[in-house]
Parts: sequence; C-alpha cells; structure tokens
Amino acid sequence: MNKLQALFIVLLCSACFTYAQKPSRIGYVDMDYILSHLEDYKVASQQFALQVEQWEAEIAKRQEKIKAEKDKLEAEKALLTPELIKDKEEEIALLEYNLNAYKQQKFDAKEGEYITQKFMLAKPIQDQVFNIVQEIGKMRKYDFIFEKSDATMLFSNEQHNLSKVVLRALKKKDNVEDRNKDMAQLLKESYDFEFVEERVKKRKEAEKAREQRRVQYEQERLRKTEEMKQQREQLKAKREKEQAERQQKFQQERDALKAQREKEQAERVQKFQQQRDSIKAQRDKEQAERQQKLQEQKEQREKEIAERQKKLEEQRVQREKEQAERLKKQQEARTQTPTTNQ
Repeated sequence: MNKLQALFIVLLCSACFTYAQKPSRIGYVDMDYILSHLEDYKVASQQFALQVEQWEAEIAKRQEKIKAEKDKLEAEKALLTPELIKDKEEEIALLEYNLNAYKQQKFDAKEGEYITQKFMLAKPIQDQVFNIVQEIGKMRKYDFIFEKSDATMLFSNEQHNLSKVVLRALKKKDNVEDRNKDMAQLLKESYDFEFVEERVKKRKEAEKAREQRRVQYEQERLRKTEEMKQQREQLKAKREKEQAERQQKFQQERDALKAQREKEQAERVQKFQQQRDSIKAQRDKEQAERQQKLQEQKEQREKEIAERQKKLEEQRVQREKEQAERLKKQQEARTQTPTTNQ
C-alpha cells in the first residue's frame, strides 16, 4: 500500500469520526478522463511521443554503429597491428561512453528530459484543474475532493464524479453555450445542484477572495516554476561540466596510454629488427604481402595516424635497405658457391 492510498484511508476514517452526526460530502476527479478529452493535450502528447521516438531512433542508430565498428574490428584483427587494435578499441569505448551519457540525459529516472517534459506537459492543465476544484469545493462545501488515480477506489458513485463539470469549465472558451456561464450554473446543469439564496448573494465576495487566492497561487506557481527552471539550468551546467571533466580525464589517460604504447612499439620494432636477420628466404614473399596490406591500411587511416606516418616511413625505408643488403649478400653467396664447387 503506497502513501497516497494510506492517506486516503486515514482521511476517510477521520471524516467518519469527525462528522458522525452529519454526512460528509466527498467528490473525486478523474484526471485521465479530463486529459483524454482535451485536444491540445492530445496534440502535445503526440508531438512528445514523436520526440521520444526520435530519441529512441538515435539510440538505436548509435548502437548499430557501435556493433558495426566491433564487427569490423573483429574481422580486421588478423591484419592490424596491436597498437591499431588498441586505438580502435578506445574509439569504440568512447562511442559507448557517449551513448550511455545520451541515454542518461534523455531517460534518467530522476533528471532525464523524458520525465521533465512529461511533467511539464500536463502541469498547466493540472494547475487549471486545481483552481476549478478549489472553486467547486468552496461553492458546494465539499469536505474532500480526491484525484482518482491517487487513491484506490473500490467503489465510487457517479454522482460524486466532478470530472465532467471540470472538463466543461476547462473548455468554456471553445464552447459557445458555456462561454458566459458561471460555475454555479455549470454545476446545476451537470448535477442538478440547488444553491441557497444566501450563497448566491455572497458570490461576489467569494469571487473576490478567490481571485486574490488565484493571483497569489499564480505568483507562487510562477516563482516555483522559475526556481525549477533555474535548478534545471544549474543541474544541466553541472552535468555538462562533469561530462567535460570526464572527457578531459579520458583524453589524458588515452594520451598517456598512447605514449606508453609508442615506447613499447619502439622496443618491439628494435627487437623485431634483430630477429629479421634470422628469417629464411621463404618469408620474403609473406613479408612483401604484409607490407602491401600495411600500406593499404596506412592509406585508409592516413588522417588518424598522421603523427606516426614519418616514423613508419623511416622504418619501411630501413627495412627495404636491409632487405636489399640481404638480397645482395645472397646474390654474392650464390656467385661464390659455383666458384667453390669448381
């Protein structure tokens, strides 16, 4: 049992004890029924649904891109050097980080745009319903008026349902017949309520007090709305700052890892250069094919590895020079072999 249901039961019990000698007057309003009969809310809800679909489509698009990048990396792993594989894995990790940040921004359970915009979508109508219910409650001297979705109603008599008259009051400006009718007349037409003459005489007085309360409420609502807006802006700025700091930290760590890999790569290249002296002639063809593939990959990733192009070019020239020297030595060895045999 949630807090609203418990509160509803407590209020009913209090009403039974407090008004034991006279019947309590209780009404309720079905907010879902009211919203479903307002065209402006329907249009706004449809537009909001389209916005949510765009967010979901963007998430799906990014997920497909990440999957495609992973599949591509898996297919090319055998042809890539370890440093290129690590660079690609870091790019995929950054895409996944940005995707999670986007999901949190749009669909976070506490601060996401989905929750905020959905709340703001119905809030203006809820404020109007609140004012109308206040007027009905004081005019008819209701003891309690509940919102149906906030309380568990096992049974409710339709004569206590104020939803229709609230809806008529909301749509007065669009209904020619109701445009000039006051709340008392709407109540009487909707529920056949009868009002004593004394209450009618005091209507102007009540309207004046109600207008003052409405102005106070509107001022308070505007103040709270402005405070909420400022809080959202501050929260947004804080999230953007934190995200920028995380990205900066991630970039620094990435640069440090990159420098470490370059150092390790230099050591591996030196070791590999020493080992190449013992490779058999059979590997010459395989080496040429690997060089061709590396050259194609280098052209495709020219922008991404521009800072290492000069170093790779120097290594390639050095390897070709050593290969030429080995070929020359082999040629000299072949030339000397027939002479020795003779």
